[in-house]
Amino acid sequence: MSDPRHPNRPDRPRSRVVLALAATFGLVLSLAQGVAGPASATSLPTPTSLTVRAYTDPAVIAEHLAGAPAEAIPAVLAATDDTFLIAVTLKASTADAAYKQDQVVNFTATGPGSLTLTRGTIPRGTTTSVFTVAYSAVATGIRISASVGKGAQAIGNTSNAFDINRFLTFVPGTAASLRDGTAGADGAGCAVVDQANPLCGIVILPNGASGDVALTLGACPTGEACGRGSFVTQMIADLTAGGANLYDRRNPARMELICDKTLCGKAGVPSFTALWSETAFGSLEPVSACASKGVIDAGLDYCTDYRSSRRDGAGDLHLIVLFVRDVRGGI
Repeated sequence: MSDPRHPNRPDRPRSRVVLALAATFGLVLSLAQGVAGPASATSLPTPTSLTVRAYTDPAVIAEHLAGAPAEAIPAVLAATDDTFLIAVTLKASTADAAYKQDQVVNFTATGPGSLTLTRGTIPRGTTTSVFTVAYSAVATGIRISASVGKGAQAIGNTSNAFDINRFLTFVPGTAASLRDGTAGADGAGCAVVDQANPLCGIVILPNGASGDVALTLGACPTGEACGRGSFVTQMIADLTAGGANLYDRRNPARMELICDKTLCGKAGVPSFTALWSETAFGSLEPVSACASKGVIDAGLDYCTDYRSSRRDGAGDLHLIVLFVRDVRGGI
């Protein structure tokens, strides 16, 4: 049975899927992978520090997004309660290190949510241990801290920052929804856009994509110029085929940003500016207007097609942005 938070994501065997849609909240698998190095485990020095890295299982990326630009893929690609990995690596200065006895590692996380795993075990003789976790809330800039030991012997560190989205959907690159304007970042064609769900992006790819298309809908990062309470839609895919680009300035892809009137008011369509980035980590920059309907201007990789944009009968704004590469967009 599909998870209602991810209605368009296909069910997959639990043994293969790290972003587990069928997993019950709270079920956590702990994995430990030993990296003993050239010397035996008992000859490794005692750890004096550790590093912490949060990331999505590379097997998931390879399965769904092989060929997608690396800079478009965030370290953690997940929605609430989707699983991802934490790697804890023990060091003595710059050398690999390991404990001679099993050690407890404690985890905490910033932000409004909680981790499904707060304590794990680092096996004796192990340099790097990998743990599978999930996070319970939509948030940006989350960091996970790991600590081992007590008192003067305690060591700890904090992970890279990452976001947890409200929705994550994988859509086959050949899906009709990518062509007919129903591939919404909420997994439901952006059917509900209201005060509680004020912004949603629909991606239109007339020529499809190679492999799957990942669509996310998450909170706008702190410090960006989004409207208060707004969301950001991201699209990640391989938009090439046989070494050729599937989209160009005269035949672009489109994102339709639907903004509820409670967020985007009643002002004229040209008074609103889309915010855009072609990477998973770049700042969201204002999008220039297209000079002609349906065409990206020379020298630009994306632009807002105000001639195709509109307000609907309910007063909601529909802002159309044309693009040729993977994107994150909001208002």
